[in-house]
Amino acid sequence: METLIVVLIVGAAATFVGRRAWLSVAAARKSKRGCGSDCGCK
Repeated sequence: METLIVVLIVGAAATFVGRRAWLSVAAARKSKRGCGSDCGCK
């Protein structure tokens, strides 16, 4: 039973971290796509 609880907690933590990483990568890609040479973001 303890193993199941540990697996669930570790799985939830891995999902949380993976989702945060994916969202930050997606946000970085999105900002580059819409960036023109005259936007001043570079």
